[in-house]
Formats: sequence, C-alpha cells, structure tokens
Amino acid sequence: MRPESLASDSSCHLISRLERVEVSHDYAYGSKDVALQLIFFDGEEAFVDWTETDSLYGSRHLAKKWESKWYPTTTGTNFELSREIDRIDVLMLLDLLGASNPVISNTVGLGALQLFDQLPVIEGDLRRLGCASVNRDVFQRRMSLHAIEDDHVPFMKRGVPILHLIPVPFPRVWHTAGDNEKVLHYPTISHMTSILRVFVARYLGIAPL
Repeated sequence: MRPESLASDSSCHLISRLERVEVSHDYAYGSKDVALQLIFFDGEEAFVDWTETDSLYGSRHLAKKWESKWYPTTTGTNFELSREIDRIDVLMLLDLLGASNPVISNTVGLGALQLFDQLPVIEGDLRRLGCASVNRDVFQRRMSLHAIEDDHVPFMKRGVPILHLIPVPFPRVWHTAGDNEKVLHYPTISHMTSILRVFVARYLGIAPL
C-alpha cells in the first residue's frame, strides 16, 4: 500500500481530534480535575504476522510505561501512590473514520456502555435540531460481538474503560491503494465531529467563556 493511501485509516480521525481541541480553547472547563489528552499511536500493524508480540507496538509500549509510572497524591492528611494508567477515566479510540455510511456499535466487554449510550442520544438531538449532516444514523444502540484487535487492547487489559469508535464493516477501501482523499465523505466527517464535540464538552463540563 502506498504511504499516501491512508485517508480513512489514519489522517481523517486525527484531523477531527485536532479540530475538537482547537474549539475547546475558547471555553472554560467546569472541572479542573478532568482534561482531554490526545495520544497518537504508531506501529499498530504487524511486520510479519499479527500476534501479541508483532502488533500494536506504540500502544503496548505506552500502556506498559504508564502502568509502571507512579505519582504521589494527597487528600488532606492522606498520602498515596497511584499509577499513571489509573488516571485515565476512559480511552476513546477513533479508527477507520471518514468514509460514507459508517455503522458504529458498542462492543461487549469494553466497560464504557453508559458513555457510549450518550452518542446515539446526542446524534438524535442534533438531528431533531436540524444539525445532522447525513440522513443515516452512525451510532447504533445495539451491542456488537465483534472483538477487534486495535490500539485499545493493551489499555483494556489493564482495566481502562474503552470507547472504541470503529465502523463495522470496515470501509471497502481498507488496506488498499483506494484509501485516499477521494474516499473521504465530508458530510459524514462534519456529522461525526459535531457529535463528538458535544460529547467531549458534556464530559468535561465545558461552557462558553
């Protein structure tokens, strides 16, 4: 696959992440204890065959590093040591986004059902307000049994709740030279970005300055 053929597999969801962060700069956080942190994983693909040791290089490295990184916390007169990985409320992994007609369901066993359930509600609210950019709903209330190996796995194994936002089935151009800028569907990108903006704002308690 040519290096530039990664439109839905990589660059699109990175752009949407950056856009949400840029918007957040003009708002005040309702809670100083919670913040949005961006993580850009590299080395997901296997060099030879996909195994536990030949895949997910970046995410496995970071999860292991944060599992062994300790920091002190104080609450009144108490002094405690906690791990960096335990500071994560939820890991939202965005993957294979940008093509038209994605269908995203929550996967059984990821530990963030209540958070995922907010996404179809937000999508419905935006549609009723006339703010939906596409006719078909992206987020489905039904549970998925598809356990997909992705960069969330090293964190999930360490007890971190996961929101894995990946369409099933995958885009038809997945891992082909056809995964280029022509496959990007900008109404879908705008639609999903609006939903995630609202979700992040509600989670962080963001309000206009």
